[in-house]
Amino acid sequence: MALVLSVGVLPAAAQQRAASGSLAGRATNEARRPYTNYIVQLRDAENAQIIGTVPLDASGRFQFTTLDLSRRFLVELYNVQARQLVCTEGPYVLTAGTSERNDVNIDCGAAPAALWLLAASTGAVGAIALTTVSQSE
Repeated sequence: MALVLSVGVLPAAAQQRAASGSLAGRATNEARRPYTNYIVQLRDAENAQIIGTVPLDASGRFQFTTLDLSRRFLVELYNVQARQLVCTEGPYVLTAGTSERNDVNIDCGAAPAALWLLAASTGAVGAIALTTVSQSE
């Protein structure tokens, strides 16, 4: 009986470990030396909660591990010395097929992710409003 229970628990434990992912990358396009003046924040795109923070390493790189799959994440570069958010990248979604993203490049030259999210939600609301007005006429 103990053997049956232990064999049943091992695959379940392995699945729980496999149900997490990681996000990693660099911030060398935006951060200036010394990189110790910067941290990277990981934010849940759905509820805007900060999930974790990590400092940049000596090479301007960062990594977040054991992240829940099927959640949307925003990656934010924060200048600790200036007490200022530099920019945001994402959203990134981790799935069973792509549970590891090691190519995140924080680059403020691209349109900020927060603006894209705002524009997308505004566009959806506008489309719904236009459809409703059209149908009522």
